[in-house]
Amino acid sequence: MEKKKSGFEEIEKMLQEIGSKIEVLIEKGTKATGEASEEIEKKIKELRKNKEKLEKELHEKKAKFEEKYKSNRGNAKPFLEESFFHLKQSVRSLINAINELLK
Repeated sequence: MEKKKSGFEEIEKMLQEIGSKIEVLIEKGTKATGEASEEIEKKIKELRKNKEKLEKELHEKKAKFEEKYKSNRGNAKPFLEESFFHLKQSVRSLINAINELLK
């Protein structure tokens, strides 16, 4: 079964695709001449700057999310354990009821 990708993984993949496209532009830029070459070079620098900004934001948001998740997970753990206990009791009761019906 394939693991479901998180939103962060999807964004990281998109940033990798952007990086690949920038590399393609660099290749094309080296083949261009004159004014077109200058314009392509300018766009490449702008794209790199934007990509780096997006990567920085992603890492900040990811770190903030993980920190928040870890702190809230600790708060939720007792409730999850209590819920799991009740779930187990419910299943046992259901099994007992089915056994009584089958007798």
